[in-house]
Amino acid sequence: MSESARQRAAESISTRFTRIMNATTSRWGMFTDPSVVGALSASPVVALVAAVRLEARPPIILLLQVLSAAPLVVAVLIALVLMRARAEVVDWLAGLPFPLENLNAVLNGLGESLEVTFAGATPQVPEFNVDLDKVSAETFVTQSGPEGETKSGERRWMEVRIGVVDSKRNPAASNHQRYARVRAIVEQVLVPLAAKFPIVEVRVK
Repeated sequence: MSESARQRAAESISTRFTRIMNATTSRWGMFTDPSVVGALSASPVVALVAAVRLEARPPIILLLQVLSAAPLVVAVLIALVLMRARAEVVDWLAGLPFPLENLNAVLNGLGESLEVTFAGATPQVPEFNVDLDKVSAETFVTQSGPEGETKSGERRWMEVRIGVVDSKRNPAASNHQRYARVRAIVEQVLVPLAAKFPIVEVRVK
């Protein structure tokens, strides 16, 4: 991995990750979301208040105190572990044979598709879709252009649907699903494809 590749990768994403960006990179990141922490703490807190009013035995009160605090403690521990998320993302980007632009969108829970720009010839859409279907049935080519002979300097591209629907109840979980889907598309489909059909750039849209 060259230093220039690492520098290019580092410059393509935010210099500092927010809590949401860190959380997006891990399946456990959803447990750092304040709404999730609050939801997990709610029942133990209510039970604790009731136990105190009823003058329950000390061991029961202690147990409920631990259960009430546990979601917050877990959130803090996960947040500390995920502080290395940016470095890991940079390593991944730097190892790709082509630049992946606007990954910030995915890290912030946005992005509907990947625009793949080819250096020359492009794969046949049906064959490309077969490979994409191995990642997810919701992932496929939505549009492409141009076909046939092109003018000098005219780029060839294909747009690939990421295919992750945002969750209203747990957006942190769908954020990670989108990130994981993008990585799967890139690693399992685009990297092998680039050996036969050189890719100039992949951009999140």
